[in-house]
Amino acid sequence: RAVRGIGVPLGVSPLAYGTLARTLWDTVLHGTMTTQREKRPKVTLACLLLATTGCFADLDQVPQVTVQPSSTVQKLGGTVILGCVVEPPWMNTTWRLNGKELNGSDDALGILISRGTLVVTALSNRTVGRYQCVARMPAGAVASVPATVTLANLQDFKLDVQHVIEVDEGNTAVIACHLPESHPKAQVRYSVKQEWLEGSRDNYLIMPSGNLQIVNASQEDEGMYKCAAYNPVTQEVKTSGSSDRLRVRRSTAEAARIIYPPEAQTIIVTKGQSLILECVASGIPPPRVTWAKDGSSVAAYNKTRFLLSNLLIDATSEEDSGTYRCMADNGVGEPGAAVILYNVQVFEPPEVTMELSQLVIPWGQSAKLTCEVRGNPPPSVLWLRNAVPLASSQRLRLSRRALRVVRVGPEDEGVYQCMAENEVGSAHAVVQLRTARPGTTLRPWRDAKLDRATPSMLPSRPGSPDQMLRGHPGLPKPPTSEQPAFPPCPGEKGQVAPAEAPIILSSPRTSKTDSYELVWRPRHEGGGRAPILYYVVKHRKQVTNSSDNWTLSSIAASQHRLTLTRLDPGSLYEVEMAAYNCAGEGQTAMVTFRT
Repeated sequence: RAVRGIGVPLGVSPLAYGTLARTLWDTVLHGTMTTQREKRPKVTLACLLLATTGCFADLDQVPQVTVQPSSTVQKLGGTVILGCVVEPPWMNTTWRLNGKELNGSDDALGILISRGTLVVTALSNRTVGRYQCVARMPAGAVASVPATVTLANLQDFKLDVQHVIEVDEGNTAVIACHLPESHPKAQVRYSVKQEWLEGSRDNYLIMPSGNLQIVNASQEDEGMYKCAAYNPVTQEVKTSGSSDRLRVRRSTAEAARIIYPPEAQTIIVTKGQSLILECVASGIPPPRVTWAKDGSSVAAYNKTRFLLSNLLIDATSEEDSGTYRCMADNGVGEPGAAVILYNVQVFEPPEVTMELSQLVIPWGQSAKLTCEVRGNPPPSVLWLRNAVPLASSQRLRLSRRALRVVRVGPEDEGVYQCMAENEVGSAHAVVQLRTARPGTTLRPWRDAKLDRATPSMLPSRPGSPDQMLRGHPGLPKPPTSEQPAFPPCPGEKGQVAPAEAPIILSSPRTSKTDSYELVWRPRHEGGGRAPILYYVVKHRKQVTNSSDNWTLSSIAASQHRLTLTRLDPGSLYEVEMAAYNCAGEGQTAMVTFRT
């Protein structure tokens, strides 16, 4: 471990210094650097070189993109700024445009790259597309979700004829505006009595759909109405070529009718956005409008409120999908005749979770990375290793839910991403795969020093008291009698596979300041795997330059919960656990959490 925050020396690229750091770090751990005068490790020289290159940091930390670049719309010739924040911050960051690497700043394209920021000085057709930042470090590489940069535009209004709109006095009139195609969506303006109206006022309501609702219409509201479209990015304004004439009539009695919408509608809204369902009815006397969702009154649906006869939902969620019915009645004519339906679909951006954040697999075994993806519409899924898309092969079995690596070898190490994307967003999750020689202790690289000092300090039986693992060089090996005694496996031991890594269910944050509830469940057993005998859980606090000693607990196979106590508030802890069967130690599951 080393001190964070030391800068990269001038003239040394982050990638070069990361590679050098990795080499020197291995030197410190394994003592391979020697001189002709003395055949002992030159740890001091290695540490000095590490300090010179400014890479006293956690070289095995899984790279993360903590702030993703955001999609944006800009006019031709406008400036675009994309940001990308990575952790750890000293990582080398590069950018891709439409899947191709950008070799730093490019004067020909007008692209400037500095640290995690990319600037397009003047957007052109050559610089629109999908951008990704890629963070690289010795442990692997990770790509951000794509950020789409598109050109703003505003089309012309389609040719139309003048419409005469009639409304009963005291009712609400609707002037419809058929907005032209625009990116981003155009804002609507109305010419009312020779004055341009940009927002709602008095008895005029400009709806998100672009319609103008005139509440409690009277003879004073008669006249010509025209709409215009305004693009907020290009600042263009285009006006409709035709006007609509409003007439207000007086009637003695007239049955209720719905004047907007004229027919059933299908509405698609993104989760979290507000939703307004318009329903304007007319009749003498003015009708009463009621709403129902999936056959039940919305009166008991506490998420809804009303703007006149229009239905509002402030922040939509999946449960808001369904069929909405607007019904108007004023006691004249046949009851239930004035009805209109809305089919509402709430689209959800992808949510991606993976069971593990790190996984250690011995060479020759298979690794299964499980990815749970949610979203509506169902997202497409892309698997990447070290920011490079993967394709199915004899050794790589890819599906929407899982990636299986057959006969794992050292070349399979790295950072794997499950990236999901649909029409309304994208998301990803990361897992780091590490490999180990068969028969070696399956611990992270950062614990190499610990492995040499204490080859095996496991409790002798399930349920034994917690033990503190003291990481001092030269600690004697525990006597053979204290080693775990595994019952013989049925048949030949080599035919029984070690237990798979448990699935940790706990959140990476705890609501308590001095304890953490660790919850897990075993993976599906079978396929040549013997029953689990017990679990071993170890945890320690991560501190600057080093980490505390491990605290070990042995848990019975029937238990899947452990409370870690006497923790320091506001601290970062790491947990590693493995299941044991007759074949010995199983695959390792890992999680970090903060109190």
